[in-house]
Amino acid sequence: MKKSFFKLISLVIVATMLFSVSQISAFATVVDYKITNPYESVMAYIGNDDNHYKTNLHTHSTYSDAVVSLDAMVKEHYNQNFDVLAFADHGVIGVEWDQEPTLLPLYYYNYALLNDQAHLTTDEYNAITAGTYSDETTRRTVDRGLQCVPGAIEGNYLVAQKNHINGYFMNDKSTEGVMGTEGDFETMIKMIEDAGGISHINHPGDWLGSAGDESIARDPGNVHFFADLLLRYNSCLGIEVYNAYDRPTSSDRILWDELLQVVIPEGRNVWGFGNSDAHNIPDIDTAFMDFVMPSYSLANVRTAMENGTFFAVSRYEAGERIGEGDSYPVVTCIIVDEEEDAITLVGKNCDKINWIADGEVIQTTSKSINGVVSSTIKLRSHSDEISCYVRAELEGTGGKTLTQAFVCDDGNMDELIKDGTPSTTVVNSFIDMLLDFIKKLLHIA
Repeated sequence: MKKSFFKLISLVIVATMLFSVSQISAFATVVDYKITNPYESVMAYIGNDDNHYKTNLHTHSTYSDAVVSLDAMVKEHYNQNFDVLAFADHGVIGVEWDQEPTLLPLYYYNYALLNDQAHLTTDEYNAITAGTYSDETTRRTVDRGLQCVPGAIEGNYLVAQKNHINGYFMNDKSTEGVMGTEGDFETMIKMIEDAGGISHINHPGDWLGSAGDESIARDPGNVHFFADLLLRYNSCLGIEVYNAYDRPTSSDRILWDELLQVVIPEGRNVWGFGNSDAHNIPDIDTAFMDFVMPSYSLANVRTAMENGTFFAVSRYEAGERIGEGDSYPVVTCIIVDEEEDAITLVGKNCDKINWIADGEVIQTTSKSINGVVSSTIKLRSHSDEISCYVRAELEGTGGKTLTQAFVCDDGNMDELIKDGTPSTTVVNSFIDMLLDFIKKLLHIA
């Protein structure tokens, strides 16, 4: 009797254990991640300071609506240790800095304001790009030149709502002087693509008006509006997640996280750009990017943009200064361990690393040793908080640095695809008609 009882108990225990093992096995299968590292192609260079390039690809001059001339803007970027610079004047394609860009009729007002449209001399240009330029005001401390990226433009130059697109590397001038239509991003994206170029969407929150209302950035219709553009145009690489002082754009990281959740399951990533959008000297160091490249060349700049091998850096959030000084948080090491489903980041000039998934901070590491922080996130420990990606933010006294999103695929990506109908905040039709009338009246071309 006792033997039979113990045999029954033993069978129940064994059955329970087998059931538990099968459940654990099934759970392990669900959280076995395939991790896509956007920095995979530059892993050999990420630990070398010489392969990090301080970059700004959205700068203005008096050839459009800035108050500083092109030559003065170049020299100040040189003084502030930038390595790569593009002028994306409104409606004007940038050229080498010893050449004169187009001055569109709209910007003739600069003559009345005595704003000089000066460019560099050829000797100045050669010295600045070689890193040998020096005068009584020079403060540059790095031993390489400031490299020119010609062929950039801020498209849709005469729109009130700022539905602006930055284009790069175009093989013709078909986009120059195109005024744009209120609320229309697609026409300019397509024009840039047809000209052989690549693009990103500028300061989307400024267009949406989402700074004072985060729900606008989370609105599914608005998210799907931008997601639809990104999914239909691979040449449109992403959005600015930092722009200048981050005042009307303070919800753009929220929009980015929402876009990542919609676009990644469809098979592509969304790169986050950071630019100063400088119109004046104090604007220059507000936001920029840390590009990782094997060496400087225009081809490598384009490849880095297309592959997302850069970090967005900001000294400001929502108009408040969050960092200053020559240094800023820099990622020096990335380790992706697919066996352990783990990602490790090491950052210098850093006090804290936050890991973010679906717009929420899911892990924070704040143990800093001489400004170096090492942080490992184990994806299995956060499987209920991760839909399809994680990204990291590095904080330090020099500001905040954002990584691109690491795609985390647990095999259920198809289930995450979200159907949605694009919709947007619609500009007042009276304003549309008034602007179109003014354009025709002025014959601006």
